[in-house]
Amino acid sequence: MSWLRNPGFVLVRRPVPVTVGPAGFVPVLVFAALFGGISARAGMPVVTAIVVGALGGTASLVAHELGHVRAARKVEGLRPLGVSLIALGAVTRLEGAYGSGRDQARVAIGGPKMSFEIALSLVPALVLPIPLGMKEIAFALAALNLGLAVLSLIPANPLDGYKVVVGLLWSALGSEAAARRLIRRAVMPWAVVELVGTGVLLVERPFLGTTVIAIAASLFAQNRFTRRRA
Repeated sequence: MSWLRNPGFVLVRRPVPVTVGPAGFVPVLVFAALFGGISARAGMPVVTAIVVGALGGTASLVAHELGHVRAARKVEGLRPLGVSLIALGAVTRLEGAYGSGRDQARVAIGGPKMSFEIALSLVPALVLPIPLGMKEIAFALAALNLGLAVLSLIPANPLDGYKVVVGLLWSALGSEAAARRLIRRAVMPWAVVELVGTGVLLVERPFLGTTVIAIAASLFAQNRFTRRRA
């Protein structure tokens, strides 16, 4: 794999190598800008918010992928190779093949589960007698991890939710091919509905319509990227 020959900058080596290529700093900048933008509402100093976003946001993204790694290590015939930050987020590299749909669903749900766990672990900080600024930071990171978990469960390829659906249908129908055929048949009519709805949204609510198109474009680009790099 070219990814293994040119892994980029290695952040950590355990439990698996976590690497950052040149474009992998894009999520860091995005998180920094996002937290900086909401700093006024959150009541945090801008510099503090930017640092929390860059470090905490990136750590949350990596932790999400390490949730997949944790789950993959329990699956026979599958070996996690590493996690890589890319321009569109992060990906977990696995070697081997799923033996069943249940295994695929288990690995796919590992990332959202980790994000949920981190969000829950930060809840006590919201009620403890700690400085207000610390509570705001804890709330922001909890909300970020909750958002990562929820968004990743959207059943759109290549998100975790799509892989969970494929895995569950695989278990029900007996084969991965049958599961993907069923999904393709369901996707086409739904895609027409989505296109019409997006067109209406662009006319009625240009900002929301543009946001939907941007998210769809990001998912398509990430799907193409992961196929090319696999």
